[in-house]
Amino acid sequence: MPYPEVVEEVASRSQLRLAIGLSLLLLGGIALVFPHAAQPLPPLPHVSGMYGAAIAMIDLATFWLLISASHQPRSHAVIAAAYLFGGLMAVAYVLCFPGAVFPERPVIGSAHAASWIFITWRAGFPLFILWAVLVEGAPERPTRSSSNRWPALVAVLAALMAFLVSQMNDAGAVSNDGQRERFTLFTVYGSYVAAVLAAGAVGMIWLRELHHRSIFVWLMFVLTAEAAGVWLSTYSGGRYTLAWYTTRVEGLIASAVLLLLLAQHFRRLQRHLADTVAILKARTDDLQAEIHRRESAEAKLAQAKKMEAVGQLGAGLSHDLNNILQVITGRLSILHRRAGTLADADVEVIRRNVRKAEAMTRQLTLLSGRRRMNVQPLNLATALTDIAESVRALLDERYPVRLELEQPLPDVALDPLELEIALTNLMTNARDAMPDGGTIVLGARMERSVDGQASVTVTVKDRGPGIRPEVLERIFEPFFTTKEPGKGTGLGLAQVYGFAKASGGHVEVDSRPGQGTRLALVFPVSERRIEAGSAVTTATAGPAGSAATAGTALTAATGWTAGPQTSAVGAEQSVASSMASLQAGEVILLVDDNDDVREASQQLLMSAGFAVRTAKDASEALRWMDEGLVPDVLISDIVMPGAMNGLELARRIKARRPDVRVVLVTGYSEMAQGAIEEGFPVVRKPYDLTALLNAFFP
Repeated sequence: MPYPEVVEEVASRSQLRLAIGLSLLLLGGIALVFPHAAQPLPPLPHVSGMYGAAIAMIDLATFWLLISASHQPRSHAVIAAAYLFGGLMAVAYVLCFPGAVFPERPVIGSAHAASWIFITWRAGFPLFILWAVLVEGAPERPTRSSSNRWPALVAVLAALMAFLVSQMNDAGAVSNDGQRERFTLFTVYGSYVAAVLAAGAVGMIWLRELHHRSIFVWLMFVLTAEAAGVWLSTYSGGRYTLAWYTTRVEGLIASAVLLLLLAQHFRRLQRHLADTVAILKARTDDLQAEIHRRESAEAKLAQAKKMEAVGQLGAGLSHDLNNILQVITGRLSILHRRAGTLADADVEVIRRNVRKAEAMTRQLTLLSGRRRMNVQPLNLATALTDIAESVRALLDERYPVRLELEQPLPDVALDPLELEIALTNLMTNARDAMPDGGTIVLGARMERSVDGQASVTVTVKDRGPGIRPEVLERIFEPFFTTKEPGKGTGLGLAQVYGFAKASGGHVEVDSRPGQGTRLALVFPVSERRIEAGSAVTTATAGPAGSAATAGTALTAATGWTAGPQTSAVGAEQSVASSMASLQAGEVILLVDDNDDVREASQQLLMSAGFAVRTAKDASEALRWMDEGLVPDVLISDIVMPGAMNGLELARRIKARRPDVRVVLVTGYSEMAQGAIEEGFPVVRKPYDLTALLNAFFP
């Protein structure tokens, strides 16, 4: 709400009482002086100069404060014009009063000019106030702001005209009786008219009920002082009497009243503005903080959406690439059987690179953050100690790992394998950031937010050159890397981001050029029930509950049966062992929508002595059974076109023939975990014959 202008301020009861009290006190002072009004005192002409100069400064200052207001009602502009008129007339009075400036003579005009100007001055001021009273409350006309300049122009013209008339008229205003100058009837009656006008202006203020406005309350005091002072000064009969001097003192006090009122108003206005500025500054700070929070939230949302999109792309790529790798794996096994042991070395090289490609596709599946974690309760201090020991094998003596674990650390519900993969990625990145060697700090501490939410923060710090700002905002983008070609895939930090998100946490990065980098994984600590997913086969190393070794962690399975993990010779021995347990007439129903995958898998199984019937989708598989096919084993892809996927097909076939053994395979599917929980073995593509036989005969 804007602060009101001075003419719009409502007078308080205390203000009204104070103004009336001061008016009565002034009248009481006049009454005390009245019996001695004509008492002569030493003539001091320069007092008029001092008096006029002081009045001029006070009135002109008051005019300037009033006219400087941003919003000026007409009454406001007229009151300002009254003080402009008073200030100009005070200047003219000083110039015309004999002895005020020069000894015994005026600067301009005759000896009578000063009385003319004084009477016009004292009569003109209440006329301007009457004008202000009459226009106060009248509807404002939609005119230009320049219309409020007319009162000031009128005041200047009136002062100029009064001065000119005083110079052109030599009518007797004072007479000299031989001892002192005395007022003539013209001066006496002129002063009485001025006093009546001042008293009339007071009456009009009261009649128009403007005494509820602060400025008009104090104008009543000023006008009362004007009326009483002019009357008393004239009643004394001449200059340099007790009443004449008293009137000058009273005039200074009356003129200063409104200036003090304005000073107080502007002081309140300044305080109001200061408070408003403080409020606006606080709101601006809050707004800037909110903008920063919103920008941060929008950046995080954009990053999350980007990672979600990349995750979906990664999941799709993983599915398609694993189908391709499955064709390569199946055909490789067939070629190996035909070529014999002479091709062992070449087969092993191809299988090793297939495993590398498979590891990359598994990292792609982590980007979406939707994969079910193999969550276990971890003793964090023990887990981090084991991970630090396993990662030391990847580092040389130039990169000691220092543990900074605050005690006590709570148990946390995390996937131990994914935790090791993430920390291994972070610590190898820290190593690469310090080519000349340096200490890698692995730390953990427990924290609580202001709302009491507990969390645990796992940090990896290095003293490298830091990450450049333009790179920092892209570090979690998949396939983005600053390493040399062949030394990084750009999936390491993407896996860290996906793991933290899937675990209900987030990643924080603090990196400054020349001061190293600190990456923190922040996980919430809660009492929620831990639902650990089961798996047919998991690739782990070390004691139960501990993290896998670093080498295994980088290429570990997701909880499903892995693909070709054995050597060529080992695979042949495993197949031979499993073949010995087969019964004559074993029939396999193989269902896959990919022609190349279906054909390669069929030949792989037929080379092992199975009778294989294939189907391209679930409806065709059920049609084979409707026509009399009785399979011993169902091998079906999970993701297939049509209304029925592999999991639903497995349910229907098990409902018909509970003795049928079911193995589900997939390149990538979110339904795989649900299939595992229902008890169906799930083999991940690319798989070899050994993986399938292990699923048949666990």
